[in-house]
Amino acid sequence: MNKWDTIFEKDPNYKPLNDVFLAKLLQKIKKETNQKPKTMVDLGCGTARTIFQFAERGFDVTGIDYSRIALRKLRQRVDDSDFKNITLTHNDLNNITVDLAADIFLCNFVYAFIEEKDTFLQKIAESMSDNSSFIIVTPVTHKDMEYVESDKIAIAVDYDETMSKFKGV
Repeated sequence: MNKWDTIFEKDPNYKPLNDVFLAKLLQKIKKETNQKPKTMVDLGCGTARTIFQFAERGFDVTGIDYSRIALRKLRQRVDDSDFKNITLTHNDLNNITVDLAADIFLCNFVYAFIEEKDTFLQKIAESMSDNSSFIIVTPVTHKDMEYVESDKIAIAVDYDETMSKFKGV
């Protein structure tokens, strides 16, 4: 059993995106791309409710995760729902082997755990159209801020390092 299956076996309760944040985010995307987005890929969906938030708004949603246990549990919730616009796929974000296409690519509290960040970002960049949006939600540390050790979140990524990776793709 991989580490993610072990985690999802215990039924963690991850929160969805804040509804106000999501509404403002979608409004901003629509304004900046001059189109209403219709498709979304949740990269590292786990068992989160985020896919349902997008499905409720009429998106065709694809959830991708490495944990077969998370996907099995999420599949049950999808099957118990009325949503027909949700697809789930097993894949390793360190080496994505499926073709991706979407208006929105969401990586919600997952980016810090991706070991092959350059490979991951390259695959997403290759999958995006001119009007696609890539959203990463993750805590960051920043060189201009002072932290005490208790402030540092274990999943925080370095802002400057992350931005330099984005510029490289």
